[in-house]
Amino acid sequence: MRNKKNSSIKPPLTPVQSKVMAYLSQGWVARVSQGSGVEINGSRVCNLATMKALQRRGLVEDKTQEPCWAATADGRKLSPSYDSYEDDQDYE
Repeated sequence: MRNKKNSSIKPPLTPVQSKVMAYLSQGWVARVSQGSGVEINGSRVCNLATMKALQRRGLVEDKTQEPCWAATADGRKLSPSYDSYEDDQDYE
């Protein structure tokens, strides 16, 4: 019998979350544009609720005092061009 409260099993990303992570996992950053709208490279892609949901999942982190998000190490693993070798490098 499976435990329904097992936190290790996460639901898949929504289509909007997947679109956002496609950008952020490749090094782009997301910023609040107007109100609750969030932009990447000048295009509105989602709202603050989407970014907060991705942040709770550990895929993005807030980088500055003003709302600005970038992918975490786990979030970068969602990149189509992800290479695990990159995470093994020690950047100094």
